[in-house]
Amino acid sequence: MRIEWLDLPDALDQTRLPMPPTTADFLQVTQLANLVTSLFWGNNDFYVSPENQLAGATSRDDVRTSYVVAREPLAGDRPDRVIGYAALSLPWEPGASADAQPTIQPTTAEVNVAVHPDFRRRGVGSALLREAEAEAVRRGRTVLQSWTDNALVDPAAVGSGPVFVSGTSLETGLTPVVRTPSESVPDAGRDRVRWQAPDAAFAAAHGYELAQVEWTSVLDLREAAGAALLAESGSGAAEEHGYDLVGWEGACPEADAGAMAGLLGRMAAEASAGALERLAEHWDVPRLRAEERARREMGLSIVTTAARDRSTGQLVGHSDIETFADLPQAAYQGNTLVLPEHRGRGLAVLLKAVNVSQLLRLRPETERLYTWNAAENGAILRANQELGFVPVATHPAWQKKA
Repeated sequence: MRIEWLDLPDALDQTRLPMPPTTADFLQVTQLANLVTSLFWGNNDFYVSPENQLAGATSRDDVRTSYVVAREPLAGDRPDRVIGYAALSLPWEPGASADAQPTIQPTTAEVNVAVHPDFRRRGVGSALLREAEAEAVRRGRTVLQSWTDNALVDPAAVGSGPVFVSGTSLETGLTPVVRTPSESVPDAGRDRVRWQAPDAAFAAAHGYELAQVEWTSVLDLREAAGAALLAESGSGAAEEHGYDLVGWEGACPEADAGAMAGLLGRMAAEASAGALERLAEHWDVPRLRAEERARREMGLSIVTTAARDRSTGQLVGHSDIETFADLPQAAYQGNTLVLPEHRGRGLAVLLKAVNVSQLLRLRPETERLYTWNAAENGAILRANQELGFVPVATHPAWQKKA
């Protein structure tokens, strides 16, 4: 086994054989990443194309991602096979405008490890993690974090079942499952983490502690008429309380860009973090536009609904949903935030519902909408349940002091 850092290509060149080494290596990484997610979910709802994954690693100003891989030497002239990788993501505060507040050097790093099923429990993941951690420390990061898929609680809700993968010795049983009452809102706590699952066992063995539990929930959009009806009936209620609902696809309109940047900054500060260490983020219009450009390069399209306060003309809340053009069956809930002084009026549920209705009009082929929420955020979990979301998986966050 050989451990080495990848040189990322500027672009993927698949037009000639043999392909350039940087392209061939990165294609192996993306194939392995998609194999691991499909084995967990039993579907391709989290497939990321090589082009979109490369853009995600190279197009962002606020996060820099690099990959270290483990190779299995092969005989003859064939290139060494990638049997595992660690993705190291380092957040940065870009300080987009000249009058921005001085930024604080980030102390956190995110590291995610994936190993091919045929090569697990051989020290491959441990070797990759050690290399990624050492690089993070070299870059001045003292807090290491990771998010993992831990266990399904309702495989039927996402159409999951036994997964058979040609060429592997492990054909089924790779998806840990925990049963939970479907009629209840999931609670927080260590008891909802399946500690025998590979991710939890690996994290604990390497000194990572459970810092937060998130729930992944899914809404069947083929049966989301209730949310659409709520959207139509609730819009009038919002107007009666002095709000207008506005929506757009893609980039935020210029007139609202400043307010939208402010909402994203508040989202970063107020999102439930559990025991995770977080730094405040400075958001302004240049950073908003840079984020929008990065998402376009990653193949993401954004559908947004926002609430405007009539008395000030300012946006006071928003909800957005992301979709990939090459993955029409799935959509992913992004941020939902209402400013504190405008809460208690049902705006959060309304914004989410109206945005689902907008998504159904713009993307009628979409079948499922996924969302991630902190287990301690009971209000948003109840709002999701009201809209028809079903908890389907646990998504814990792990943290370690370097």
